[in-house]
Amino acid sequence: MNIAVTSASCKLGSSIIKKLRTQIGADHIIGLARTPEKAKYLGVEIRKGDYNKPQDLEASLKGIDVVMLLSGMDEPQKRIQQHRHVIEAAKANGVKKIVYTSIIGDENKNAFSPIVQSNRQTELDVRNQIKSCLISFSLKRF
Repeated sequence: MNIAVTSASCKLGSSIIKKLRTQIGADHIIGLARTPEKAKYLGVEIRKGDYNKPQDLEASLKGIDVVMLLSGMDEPQKRIQQHRHVIEAAKANGVKKIVYTSIIGDENKNAFSPIVQSNRQTELDVRNQIKSCLISFSLKRF
């Protein structure tokens, strides 16, 4: 089973890859990064993975069984389309499962409502496309 982890060069992405290496070995982990050179130190295969470039994502998800989709950091409306690029590329490549790092929180009446709402939209998009596993978490845990 091959697992792709998006945002491999960020703190959460690199932490997930390091943990996966101890559990399943480096041979089955593929990191996706906007700038692959920044993630080479992780000791796994690194492929191009820019949320804004669906053609790169489609090529990079070939041979992948599971995608660990880390929520993007762009503004909420842009983020929805960026996540859809990953979901569509996964579907086009026959990915069996998407694990998405969502968010906890109220969708209304707080400063983070637009971010929570964009994550809820991605959750819906994933459910509508591929068997999925949604993971909600608070950044305070990291």
